[in-house]
Amino acid sequence: MIINQWYVAEEDAQIGATPRRVRMLGLDFALFRDAAGQVHCLSDVCVHKGASLGAGRTVGNCVECPYHGWRFGGDGAVNYIPSLGPEAKIPTRARVDSYPVEIRYGWVWVFLGDLPEAERPPLPDFPEYDDPANWRTIRGEWEWKANYARIVENGLDFAHAPFVHPSFGDRDNATIHDFEIAADEWSAKAKVTYIPPLPRGIWKLVRKERTPVEASPGFHLSGATMRLDVWLTQTWRMVIFDVNTPIDEHNTITRWIMARSFFRRKMWDGDSARRTLKIFAQDTRIVEEICPEIVPTDLREELSVKSDGLMNAFRLKRRELIERGWAIDVKRLREEVDGTRAMVIPSPARAEAQGRNFVLKTVPLVPARSLPPLAEAAE
Repeated sequence: MIINQWYVAEEDAQIGATPRRVRMLGLDFALFRDAAGQVHCLSDVCVHKGASLGAGRTVGNCVECPYHGWRFGGDGAVNYIPSLGPEAKIPTRARVDSYPVEIRYGWVWVFLGDLPEAERPPLPDFPEYDDPANWRTIRGEWEWKANYARIVENGLDFAHAPFVHPSFGDRDNATIHDFEIAADEWSAKAKVTYIPPLPRGIWKLVRKERTPVEASPGFHLSGATMRLDVWLTQTWRMVIFDVNTPIDEHNTITRWIMARSFFRRKMWDGDSARRTLKIFAQDTRIVEEICPEIVPTDLREELSVKSDGLMNAFRLKRRELIERGWAIDVKRLREEVDGTRAMVIPSPARAEAQGRNFVLKTVPLVPARSLPPLAEAAE
């Protein structure tokens, strides 16, 4: 699991008058909406006696700890301690880490890290979401007992479609022809062509023959985002856009949006949702049994072929983040946090203060440049 990245913490519509406790990267956070309607994300652990802020209540622009009533503002600082009285000076260390929040595509995106704003990665683009005149969208969630990186790779792996998703691919026409990968600092995508099975049901209205279908899978490191574009015809297009938030090393929640440029009436939403959830169910049966569960950082530990190029691009991008020293040392985290110590993801305010005036310690990280030399992917 990696810090200094954006992750989707919750649906924006789920954040109301009551604070909400969410778990990401093996730690707990408190989301709350202040009196002005702005959503904030704080470390969940009260620095006084360890109570959960997410179990408290919202009072004006603050979240109130349910144990002793300490009130924390959106910046994480305490502005009222009832036992000291309204005129008392608040201790400088009476604060928790507060994390940057963006609301986009109906999701609450939280930056879990201490980078200054100018150095943070961008959020992925999803223009179809903001074009309701031409696109119909539906949304949902899916939980996995699997590591988030394996789930992202699964979405980038088009070679599995004929064998796991019979409605998408044909196992007798499973060849993935050469493709090029277009990449930038934070993302990559490719375009492939595949032969679909014979159309059935309403899909006969879309394709009357087994004509080749173009698809473009891709990823963005922010949100551990996977995007799949499918051109069913020259004008009928479908997009599956999903973000994959690690609850911890072994559990992931995927929040997805499916957009379609055809059958845009609400009456078709049920069929679209059933088909999307069926794909997730088919993938779950495979992904939850993959060994090892954690994606290797050395490409030699699994045999790759040319059709794995986009997955390898994701591995290399992710490895770059690990080499920057942004990966959580999960083993040490378990040893230190398991009932013994509360820890937090470092926040931008903590970096600005150079760690001064904060009570809780930050999570242990894998030392930068500690990985063995990189092996090349197999041809």
